[in-house]
This record gives sequence, structure tokens and C-alpha cells, in this order.
Amino acid sequence: MIIDEVVKAANNGCLVLGICNGFQILTETGLLKGTLLRNKNLKFINKDIQIKVINNKTKFSNKYKKDEILKINIAHNEGNFFTDDKHLKELKENNLIAFKYCDIKGNTDKTSNPNGSIDNIAGIYNSKKNILGMMPHPERMVDKLISNTDGLNLFSSLIN
Repeated sequence: MIIDEVVKAANNGCLVLGICNGFQILTETGLLKGTLLRNKNLKFINKDIQIKVINNKTKFSNKYKKDEILKINIAHNEGNFFTDDKHLKELKENNLIAFKYCDIKGNTDKTSNPNGSIDNIAGIYNSKKNILGMMPHPERMVDKLISNTDGLNLFSSLIN
């Protein structure tokens, strides 16, 4: 199966990006710890939100500034990232949180959390930082004609 090859490649250091359902697959295969639960309001959410760049020192994020605020689209029903306290501590201590939901000023609190994700987490890395899972859709934000270009630097970082 193709997923076996993805797991093998990821374990060998290949860069792997999982967006939305791809993030779910990364958690289901064990490539990323945690799980994605139903949104806190139990409804599908499709809207543009703000996320803050937490770690810009990876191959996925080096074109962003730390704490840069991006306007990115979300479209999910199961986007509520959850993990246990031990893993949450590991994510924080090892700088494995990629992005957090925030408001336009960069505040990360309940009011800026669209789906109930623990600690406002919108995306995480694995311990080697070669795997990124995120719920927001940067690929939808790469052209000013249809949205904005806030997602472009993620893909530019990968090319760099």
C-alpha cells in the first residue's frame, strides 16, 4: 500500500506534509502523536482564520518570521487537535508546535480557537521536524487573485 511507502520514506527523513485530512492520516499512522476530534461546536467550519508562526526554524517554515500572523483558510469537521499532557509538554519543550490559532493581534486564547484544539494548536512537527501536520489550508492562500499569499512561504521554504 502507498501509505507503507510514505511511512518508510518519513522514517528515513523524507519531508512529509499533511494538511487537514492529511494531518489526520499522519496521526492515524502514528507518524505524528495525538488525534483529531470533532470540532467543539460539532459543526463543519469553513472560514478564514489567523494563525501564528510558532517555530520558523524548520524546512517547512524558514521563510516566515517567528510570531508572524497569517490569514489562512480552514475547512474541517474533525480539526480539534488533542493529545495527552506528556506529549503536550514534549511539543512545547522541543519547539514542535508549528502554528497556533490566534486573533489578528496574535493573541492565542479560547476566543481565537475555532475548533477547540488543545493550547490553540493548528499544526505540529515530529521530533525530527521532517513531518508537519496542520489543519489550516496554506495551499488555498497562494494567489492574490483568489485569496492572499500567506500560505506561499510554506511552499517557498520547502523549495529553498
